[in-house]
Amino acid sequence: MPELTRIRRILQNEDLFLIVQDIFLTETAQYADVVLPAATWGEKTGTFTNTDRTVHISEKAVDPPGEAKPDLDIFLDYARRMDFRDQDGQPLIKWDDPESCFEAWKECSRGRPCDYTGITYDRLRGGSGIQWPCNDEHPEGTERLYREADFNTRTGYCERYGSDLITGATNSEMEHKAMNPDGRAIILPAGYLPPHEPPGGEYPFIYTTGRTIYHFHTRTKTARAPQLDNAAPDVWAEINPSDAESLEVKEGDTVRVETPRGTLEAKARISGIREGVVFAPFHYGYFDTPEGDSPNGHPRAANELTITDWDPVSKQPIFKVAAARVIKVADADGEPSPAPTIGASAPVANDSSGPKPRETVGNGAAEVTETVREA
Repeated sequence: MPELTRIRRILQNEDLFLIVQDIFLTETAQYADVVLPAATWGEKTGTFTNTDRTVHISEKAVDPPGEAKPDLDIFLDYARRMDFRDQDGQPLIKWDDPESCFEAWKECSRGRPCDYTGITYDRLRGGSGIQWPCNDEHPEGTERLYREADFNTRTGYCERYGSDLITGATNSEMEHKAMNPDGRAIILPAGYLPPHEPPGGEYPFIYTTGRTIYHFHTRTKTARAPQLDNAAPDVWAEINPSDAESLEVKEGDTVRVETPRGTLEAKARISGIREGVVFAPFHYGYFDTPEGDSPNGHPRAANELTITDWDPVSKQPIFKVAAARVIKVADADGEPSPAPTIGASAPVANDSSGPKPRETVGNGAAEVTETVREA
């Protein structure tokens, strides 16, 4: 979430009762009144769907530790304790295991673009996945959508009618009909809108955040894989060589990045990033630090700095643009930035200032020895 000082203040509010379900004691879980320990992948059975619409089954391999339970079991237990009922007075939740839940979802999808009705657990166990829609018309699934250039845009079929890209206001049925969609693709051009917080004055840099290939989100899993953590063990700040020169910053120097909302301290990586832009990866927080749930004088979470603003249609927070300034705090003292040396964070080839970055390569922690024993 953006502007973490604000988020921590909300989570600490005495009027808020916070329940967190997670597989690890994350920063958020440490603010919770109740923590529900959950099972992770390999400790529960269920399905998942890739972004290419391929539905896979994931089988339970081992029991979850301690009191941890699969998400579905927690959900069903909550429904039973609350005694949820339908309009006929019968239990609202009719299913009781992953497969019966999947069957209920199939009925929800019937006749819709993401039709799952031709998929079963048995079929998923027999292959490498099935792409929706999969039904009587497409019994083997659908590899490619819209082959006939016929799109799901007919007004009578749509459940919503789009939004104004600037205000976020929902279009009416009449407005949708007026576009005469009739199976045609509707392409909406989006004009440029300046950021709500442009750089200038005290904050001359554009601050942006993003990923490294070695970590996923806030590292609750990937930080526990030694080979991934070794490749990108801590936060860094990327700046352009020209900006680094004007700031008298060299590779590995500690810099403080500030916005009107907060600060971040990290070692600098002199990279090929655009001049006037400073970048920090958003993966690093505090669950694996002595503080546990907050900076306590050592801010390293990228979202300490981001702005409380969002896209009017998707409601996605604006993590990519904020006004910032960069201040040198300390010399490198022989230690380069922990940033990987491949990808966007690769050091500039002609930079000879500061300590030489360590090459990102595999090591013993990435090797596996397998022994096959006959039954």
